[in-house]
Amino acid sequence: MKLHLFQCGTIRTKKHLLVKGPETDAEFVVPIPFFGIEHPAGKVLFDTGQPLSAVGCATGGNYIPAMDEADYVSHQLARIGWQTSDITHIVLSHLHADHAGGIEAFQDAVCFLQESELTHGHGITDRSPLRWHLLRGEQQPRYDVFGDGTVQIVFTPGHTPGHQSLLLELKEWGPTLLAADSVYTNEVLEPEGFPGV
Repeated sequence: MKLHLFQCGTIRTKKHLLVKGPETDAEFVVPIPFFGIEHPAGKVLFDTGQPLSAVGCATGGNYIPAMDEADYVSHQLARIGWQTSDITHIVLSHLHADHAGGIEAFQDAVCFLQESELTHGHGITDRSPLRWHLLRGEQQPRYDVFGDGTVQIVFTPGHTPGHQSLLLELKEWGPTLLAADSVYTNEVLEPEGFPGV
């Protein structure tokens, strides 16, 4: 099994919105990662990055996307010789547009999402092209995608009601948790650390 790291632009925000602490106006730039996993049974994406509409978007507010067309999911995949049609499985950590916005580029993949996330569905409105596999993490906190223990979806609510992470068993690194927005910075991992949202 092989893990690929991609970046789909960034979001500019304020640090106090991500890490609990004194409210300051300190700017904070958050990379928007997504991951590709090569498994013998298929190619998996964990998240899909920002939508193409984020290119050139200069909206105000607390979370300002920055992205070039080359950062879009299909262009990132092409860098390693993958096409969107090669993707067999997609695991969305949650439905915020910076994590699920690139879903628009996929037609045939099976997409894993927590039912509780879909119920509170924010961000993604057109879900029809994909084959959705809804999970109930409250009843089954882990879901083994391929049945071999190497790719497991872990229910990690908090950032959103249906947030989920991906636990990989990599030969060279051992257990590797892709936590998405559960953890923004190392400070959140400190004994008294908490995320801002």
